[in-house]
Amino acid sequence: MNLSAKIELLIQAKKLSASQFADTLGIPRSSISHILSGRNKPSLDVVQKILIAFPEIPAEELLDDKRDLSISVPSPKIAPTPTASTPSLFDAPTPSAPESPRNILPEQTIVQSNLRRPRESSSKTPQPVVAAPSSTAHLAKKIERVLIFYTDGTFTESKPQ
Repeated sequence: MNLSAKIELLIQAKKLSASQFADTLGIPRSSISHILSGRNKPSLDVVQKILIAFPEIPAEELLDDKRDLSISVPSPKIAPTPTASTPSLFDAPTPSAPESPRNILPEQTIVQSNLRRPRESSSKTPQPVVAAPSSTAHLAKKIERVLIFYTDGTFTESKPQ
């Protein structure tokens, strides 16, 4: 029995889905899919992770094609699946390393405070924008600031001089 077939047998014996098995090992789900379909052979890293996650499986049985896999029933160490209590990407994170001293508030607070801010300050009198030739129409708008949001929850803010 080859290694891919033994992995499939292990998944069935532990009553796991391929996704749960991949999550248990901490590897991409596509890796298990490719192994089970025969597209790829398991790497040394995958074999090591199987042996760590399932210590009851002898390495010799797993690796030797001439030996059958004897599987006992203890449950594996399954990684927790996301639940409602797990924070999502859109929860207001506490920035871990602000890029500037001004960026110490969570993004949600900054965005909400900016939404409440009036567009024009009361000291300025609003100037009506008059239709002008296209070469001067862009002069009516100026960039106030540029925000760049990063995937780790931090951001940078730039204002023109």
